[in-house]
Amino acid sequence: MQNVSKEIFLNSLECLTLGWLTRSGQFQKTRAMGNMFRMEQGIKVGRIAQKLYPEGILVDEQDMESASMKTKSLMNNPKISTIFEGAFISDGFSTRADILKRKDNNWHMIEVKSGVKDKADFINDMAYTTMVIELSGFNVYKDTVMLISKDFRSGMKNESLFIEIDHTGDVFDRVYEFKRVFKQIKKLTKMPEKPDPFLQFECRRCQIFKECMGKGIDNHIFDIPRLSKSTFDELIESNIICIEDIPDESPLIQSQDIVRVCVQTKKPFVSDDLKEILESILWPAYYLDFEAVTTAIPLYPNIAPYDQIPTQYSIHKCSKPDFITDHFEYLADPRKDCRRELAKNLNNDLKGEGSIIVYSNFEKRIITGLSRLCPDLSEELDLLVDRLIDLEAIIRKNFYHPDFKGSTSIKRTLPVLVPDMSYNGLEISDGDSAMAVFAYLALDKYEYEKAEAIKKRLLDYCKQDTLAMVKLHKRLIEYL
Repeated sequence: MQNVSKEIFLNSLECLTLGWLTRSGQFQKTRAMGNMFRMEQGIKVGRIAQKLYPEGILVDEQDMESASMKTKSLMNNPKISTIFEGAFISDGFSTRADILKRKDNNWHMIEVKSGVKDKADFINDMAYTTMVIELSGFNVYKDTVMLISKDFRSGMKNESLFIEIDHTGDVFDRVYEFKRVFKQIKKLTKMPEKPDPFLQFECRRCQIFKECMGKGIDNHIFDIPRLSKSTFDELIESNIICIEDIPDESPLIQSQDIVRVCVQTKKPFVSDDLKEILESILWPAYYLDFEAVTTAIPLYPNIAPYDQIPTQYSIHKCSKPDFITDHFEYLADPRKDCRRELAKNLNNDLKGEGSIIVYSNFEKRIITGLSRLCPDLSEELDLLVDRLIDLEAIIRKNFYHPDFKGSTSIKRTLPVLVPDMSYNGLEISDGDSAMAVFAYLALDKYEYEKAEAIKKRLLDYCKQDTLAMVKLHKRLIEYL
């Protein structure tokens, strides 16, 4: 029988609370996986944490049975004071502890996280690990979480990277709650056959929803933007799971009812205000997109962990809709912090009059941050902010297509409105990948020729984003 992991236990606990199970047969919801770069960042943070305890012994066996035997041997040896990645199996439940510190025959468990924010979910994580350790015959007297400190800067000692928060009381309370339902969860996770699932509000965030409760349903009620639990419950009580089945007299608010009408009539919604809003755009118009990098360990001096550092931009200049007269682009030197240079180039490329069209408020946040960073450039940068027009906000309030499926992201709207334009041919085709490869460039992970090829791909991706806005804008005008 496969051991029950922390994820299975915690999701089984949720199953007991909510009264539902997925069709996966493992009683767990699929959680979104971080990209390879984020995984590597987490591993790096963990290794730095281990360096704070040079006396520590690493349990590096991958097989849980072997790892648990080694862990037990180390914990029974009074000369061993610190253990990394200690493994435990008890009654079929398994876990690993990031760091264990001995105090006589008791243990201080330290959970290492690569984020800067303390989260309620950490209590469950730590409580599960503490419970399995205790079921294995060892006593945990203290539970703390180690987080990244926003005060850390490149060049500081490893100790400065972390802050430690004591959660002992909350964890012990949660362990008590876990033990009360332990037998039920054990029975639940040992069931020989997978149970039949049924729809719950929590399904909307499940990564396998389309293969489970959403399978075969084109216009699920979860496609309704900002659907509340109370509205969901009311629809379910009426046996409604498809937007097509929602009656005219429904609990939906006005913006949600627009989605209902579009789906049922198979016709787009165009607001009475869209024409006036689009006609207010001043020409020449500049279509702007930034890419940025954010890392747990700062790439450059005087930058905090997870600071968002703009690394490139693309600008398409149009004299009228879909009539491109120029294109500007910038890509930072990955070896150094180029924000000031980027800001100067940006001011130069966007000088003059004309609206600056963006997609979301991301560009506004980047420009505002550059203005704070470079006070001598702030007057020009602040003028850029005054010229910004958010195309996504315009679409969200004034246009809806039944194929949007509740989303107005550019990756959703573009294939619907401009089906002949795609990101599929690009080797870098999403923001997360762009961020990761730039970070790898900064960390000197590539040989020269490959690095130069990747820089070209980064420019191609960013250019595609601004070209996509040009085409979307033109398509919206055609609906007037």
